[in-house]
Amino acid sequence: MRNNHFASWLGQMLLGFALFLGGLEVARIFWSGLWEAAAGGVAAAVLGLSWMVFAENRQRPQRILRKARRALSFPTQWAVKFDKSVPQGGVIPVAVIRSDGVRFVIDIQGYIDAGWNDPIEGESLLVGPRGKKFRTDPVAPLMQAASAWGATPILWLPEAKYPRNLRQQGCNLIVVLGGARELKHVLRGAEIVPRHDAPLEMTMPPKAARKARKPTQATAPELV
Repeated sequence: MRNNHFASWLGQMLLGFALFLGGLEVARIFWSGLWEAAAGGVAAAVLGLSWMVFAENRQRPQRILRKARRALSFPTQWAVKFDKSVPQGGVIPVAVIRSDGVRFVIDIQGYIDAGWNDPIEGESLLVGPRGKKFRTDPVAPLMQAASAWGATPILWLPEAKYPRNLRQQGCNLIVVLGGARELKHVLRGAEIVPRHDAPLEMTMPPKAARKARKPTQATAPELV
């Protein structure tokens, strides 16, 4: 699937580049002569440039997601699953259960900055750089998935320029800005009481009975 996406992106970029260069060459040749052909060349160059921008904007989120996932590492005692389906909550990019039973749902976005929005009913909780609204709200689907699974929602922005995390009183959403190290630090240090009022699909296995003279090994939570 990854190769298919890359091939599609590469094909669109090559086509756009060919249109861009070809259009510029046609415009150069006919610039002082046949203006209709020159105008057509300019139009083709603009079309090719627009095509490349479209292909890049479409592929960039997937590239950021793959890069962020490759950078992740968790303790072996934690349960981790990518693209976890949650009833009534869609698909979670990363679902985690710590060894103490605390659960997290993590969405990964490519924004370079974020901040809390003014508390206005019906508005998004977060805004982007310089207070601009996001084109699509990244918080609402994440909160829905977290509620369906009984977990703590985390919005991770690995492309952020300045590492930090955002928390707001009365809201369990955690926004992590920075690389995988920042995310792991937040996950380790989050003091959150495990919830047991929502059905689980990733559950902690029962503790194995200790056998005399044979210490048991710690096991990771079971993924089902």
